[in-house]
Amino acid sequence: MISQAHISSNTPMGANLVDGGGATFVAWAPSATHVYINGSFGGTVKSGQTDDLLLAKDAYVKGYWTGFMADAREGDPYRFYVVGPGGSDYKRDPYARELSTAATFPNCECLIRSATAYPWHDSAFVTPDFSNMIIYQLHVGTYNLDVQTSPHVASTFLDVIGKIPYLVALGVNVLQPLPIDEVETDPSMGYNGADLFSPDFPYIITNSAALNGYLTTINALLAAKGFGPMRLQDITSGPSQLKALVDLCHVYGIAVAFDVVYNHAGGFTVNNALDDWCIYYWDRGKNLGNNNDSLYFTDQDRGTGGLSFALWNNDVRQFLINNALYYIGEFHVDGFRYDEISDLIDMNRDSGWSFCCHLTDTLRYVKPRL
Repeated sequence: MISQAHISSNTPMGANLVDGGGATFVAWAPSATHVYINGSFGGTVKSGQTDDLLLAKDAYVKGYWTGFMADAREGDPYRFYVVGPGGSDYKRDPYARELSTAATFPNCECLIRSATAYPWHDSAFVTPDFSNMIIYQLHVGTYNLDVQTSPHVASTFLDVIGKIPYLVALGVNVLQPLPIDEVETDPSMGYNGADLFSPDFPYIITNSAALNGYLTTINALLAAKGFGPMRLQDITSGPSQLKALVDLCHVYGIAVAFDVVYNHAGGFTVNNALDDWCIYYWDRGKNLGNNNDSLYFTDQDRGTGGLSFALWNNDVRQFLINNALYYIGEFHVDGFRYDEISDLIDMNRDSGWSFCCHLTDTLRYVKPRL
């Protein structure tokens, strides 16, 4: 069985780098009989269902699988292989900070990303008072397109950074992008998400030559406010590019509120189907087709709008609360626009309102000015 070094009841979910090297892995899969970690760690491919890759079940918290990979490092690709009563196959990490573009979505790997590597410049920023907010909503993918040179190609987080002086000139002090997490189909407005912790592929720049051009723009904006330059490696990953957008907005006096979708996941596909490698039936439970047994969801779906989260389940509630805490903590987000709360409550008559209260109380405890 895989090492349990650096593992405790407080170890965060997903893949997390450890000071001194390596990474911890934590996954929730109560019905699974085996969960393996596969990937390429420190340049060595580790695959298959062998004892040295088997995570430990219930070592610290019931229903959770844990392990430590000593040679894992920043940018390494990984996936979980889950064996359960309903079958076995790979699953993406529901807490993955980024998905790999090396293989076609949705059967792709996740990437280990640092939670703390980005060099922030926003320590002096104060969120404007609610009564003074001038909110600008936008869709990242269509906001700053160059239709002459790049038709049918989405604009990106870094493209939006180039429009910050324009937003300042308009008097905007809150930027509210439509949902930015990975979705089941592209193009999308963002309301059919499947990987809530991963930024959407089309909004990320992966070409190094192109990144150098964006870096020039970023450093010019920073220099105008008295800050030193950033390095290319500071904006290489998808999460770091989204952080750069929030950071530069703050440097220029603009708060950022994320649009989050906690009433459902998926949607806009045949029968609202979620792909087989996502959080749907993540523990490979039995009774495939009965969404009440799908771990994260219930049968109270929205017709054409996806599957409702099982908010009566404390682990599911915590997953969504952790998502909001992730955006506040790692991305310095100032607030949220919650999608269709009335639907959330309608589909969760016994638990929807209490979830909303729990979510709000937790976030305001962590960030009182939220």
